[in-house]
Amino acid sequence: MALAVGDFPAGTRVDSQGWKRDPDFVGSYERDFDVRGLRLGRSRVLAAFQTLDLERTPADAKLTFDLAAELFRGKQGAQLLKAALVSEGFSPKSISVAPTRRPRIGDGALVLALRLTQEGVRFGFTVSLLRFDRVLLGVGLISFPGSSLHKADVDRLSRVAVERVRAGLVPVAAAPPVLSGTAQPGQTLTAAGGTWTGDGVALTYQWERCLAAVVGCVPIAGATGPTYVVATGDLASVLRISVTGRNRLGATTASSAASGQVAGPPGSPTALAPPAINGTFQVGTTVFATTGSWSGEPTAFAFQWRRCDASERCVDIAGATASSYTLAPEDARSSLRVLVVATNSAGAGGSLSPPSPAIP
Repeated sequence: MALAVGDFPAGTRVDSQGWKRDPDFVGSYERDFDVRGLRLGRSRVLAAFQTLDLERTPADAKLTFDLAAELFRGKQGAQLLKAALVSEGFSPKSISVAPTRRPRIGDGALVLALRLTQEGVRFGFTVSLLRFDRVLLGVGLISFPGSSLHKADVDRLSRVAVERVRAGLVPVAAAPPVLSGTAQPGQTLTAAGGTWTGDGVALTYQWERCLAAVVGCVPIAGATGPTYVVATGDLASVLRISVTGRNRLGATTASSAASGQVAGPPGSPTALAPPAINGTFQVGTTVFATTGSWSGEPTAFAFQWRRCDASERCVDIAGATASSYTLAPEDARSSLRVLVVATNSAGAGGSLSPPSPAIP
């Protein structure tokens, strides 16, 4: 979540970094940069630093930030800064403090700017106090001697710092979910949720049936756990799971690789040619499905008609389980497929028809 060397001009290096112990926060981190007088926008910067302090909750962070903002606002803030610098050996006359600013950055921002004179040389110094969610940030810049720090450059770097914190807090899948098990009716597939970064990430699961690895995937109703018992209706399709990582800042979804095509057990019927749909494709007419051709000497056939959209996402049509189907008004601007399940003493196999022509 910290600023990186790449956020500064080429040639910048990290002088020091690491965690520090602070009983007031859950965790605290510091990073110092040597910018060597290079240009950051219109500003020449000698050095920079960032601090990160983690509170337990966003409300705790807001309270801490609001207290700091109240402490440093107006003339009181200037006096506090001067007192701190005088304690470091600066004379009061060498310190010039500008009014504090409150730019709209993150969940709260306060910018303290001053100019110091040391041995006749003037340089600028700014500290941006920032908050995003439950993280408190400090971003400091020291100008090259004799030059100034421009407000736009200070605020631009503060926004970069906040975006880095945001990226560290929102859910991100560092590794996708992984399936294990046999893609066969009656067998159980198990999903590992993947590896996630973010703050307080909770995972939810949704199993999907697809025509191919990433084509025509639709959610399976009620299949919202890390395991799934493969159903007969999944025959001739592939399965995958989509896992959503969610926290108070947002949600991200990652999908597993697809299973192999769901097939019946050894000895069950295997399609040699897929079923086909015949008829006139207009609302109100009846169309018919062939069974296709099979090995394994099927003793029974079952049918399930599906309505498909232009992206080949197909959903079962409730009650449409005969070898014929009468096109309904809701089928307009869709196409149809039919799943044929053939059964023998060893079990069931399935085959899916090609899509019908689009229904006007």
